[in-house]
Amino acid sequence: MHEAGEFWDELLAQIEAGGIIPVVGPELLTVLVEGREARLYQVLAERLLAKYGLVGSIGAPEGDPAADATRVSLRPYHELNDAVCALVAQRGRRVQDLYRPINDLLKALVEAPDESSLQPLRNLASVSGFKLFVTTTPDDLLARAIDAERHGGIAKTDHIVFAPKLASGTLGDLPETPSSAYTAVCYLFGKASPSPFVFAIHDEDTLEFIHNLQINGAEGMKRLFSELRQQNLLLIGCNFADWLSRFFIRVSNTQRLADNRSKREFLIEQSSDTSGSLTLFLERFSPDTWVLTPGGAREFVAELARRWQERHPRSTARTDETPASAPARARTEETFFISYSRTDLAAARQIFAGLQKIGADVAWFDKSDLRPGDDWEQKIRNAINGCYLFLPLVSANTETREEGFFREEWTLAGERSRRIQGRKFIIPIVVDRDYDGNAGRFHLVPESFLAAHFGHAPEGSLSDDLLNEVTRLIRERRAQRPA
Repeated sequence: MHEAGEFWDELLAQIEAGGIIPVVGPELLTVLVEGREARLYQVLAERLLAKYGLVGSIGAPEGDPAADATRVSLRPYHELNDAVCALVAQRGRRVQDLYRPINDLLKALVEAPDESSLQPLRNLASVSGFKLFVTTTPDDLLARAIDAERHGGIAKTDHIVFAPKLASGTLGDLPETPSSAYTAVCYLFGKASPSPFVFAIHDEDTLEFIHNLQINGAEGMKRLFSELRQQNLLLIGCNFADWLSRFFIRVSNTQRLADNRSKREFLIEQSSDTSGSLTLFLERFSPDTWVLTPGGAREFVAELARRWQERHPRSTARTDETPASAPARARTEETFFISYSRTDLAAARQIFAGLQKIGADVAWFDKSDLRPGDDWEQKIRNAINGCYLFLPLVSANTETREEGFFREEWTLAGERSRRIQGRKFIIPIVVDRDYDGNAGRFHLVPESFLAAHFGHAPEGSLSDDLLNEVTRLIRERRAQRPA
């Protein structure tokens, strides 16, 4: 065992070096139920059982034997597995029929989380040294907390979902060259869906996910799997079963645990016990796994956020926004400005997500960044003057609007384009699905647009030609920069 002071010094140094990936478990997740805070997956298990006439309770059932026939004992942090097992055994239900109701119940529970429930996750997201996060639960609360803390509530965090039932061609992966503001959440055991077997709801599911991660993980998610095996891991409140903890730590390493490894794991769990078999196993056979036993995972992330801010008082987790004192330009000259009518917001979001996947850094996307009293024209002008490429979204919707906020952006971009020679600056993108390649159908666009080749992204889905062109322009720009 390591002393707490030594643990913290080593952990913070590794985070500052960019060498830590946090792996987040259910201990950080709570919801408010009738004014009381309760564990999210305990409430989910109880509601699932109630749907089929059973009652879930933590610990061994007590009381009248007749009543006990409908009562199910739930183990802390293993409640959903226990509920599913009980429904299969006592009610004779098929496992594959439980994924949709679990998805529906979970969606209702996390639809509008209160701030106190998200605070532990926001504490974790405030540590700006983290870029890639891993969640062992199928909800999207971690991604929402990161967006709230770093991106002003805009959905910018990438969702990378691993599941054995997903074809390798549909698996997501980290971009080859992520931007400085890039954040991602990997769903290690799948993401909630009505479809069966695409997220883990019981121990056998979990075993299958880990087995497939070991056998096939590098096939469709090479960069992500490489990161998991090369970076140090910080496991927070995962509360894996003993066998799974050992297996997961081994799968995430390229060497035997007993070897003299350069990689480390930092294990934070309320249930850790210095006399427990897992702790003894790690002490004897995995000396590079450091275990800290605080009051709990929630207390740990609060302390981590406090210590990080003490060491980095000027740092802020919202790395994708231009500070108020920044010069009159965007962060870098390889950023995009996405300009759109509010009626095309859904398509704009799709395009933004597509650009993130190829590592593009977006200078401006959502006008909700503007606050009351802001000099909006100056902020817009600064972003347009600093971006490398201007992407106006053109559609039947823009043809019906003679006035609009976006038209001022188009005018400013046209003014700048006259000062740029020898490269592309404006790439108009048509988001109508029925676009036939005839840009002449758009009459309410500046002349500077008509001189450019129009790209196509039906409803925001980047066409192969457009994606290839944007990728080429990114690489071309980066190749021009001095090493």
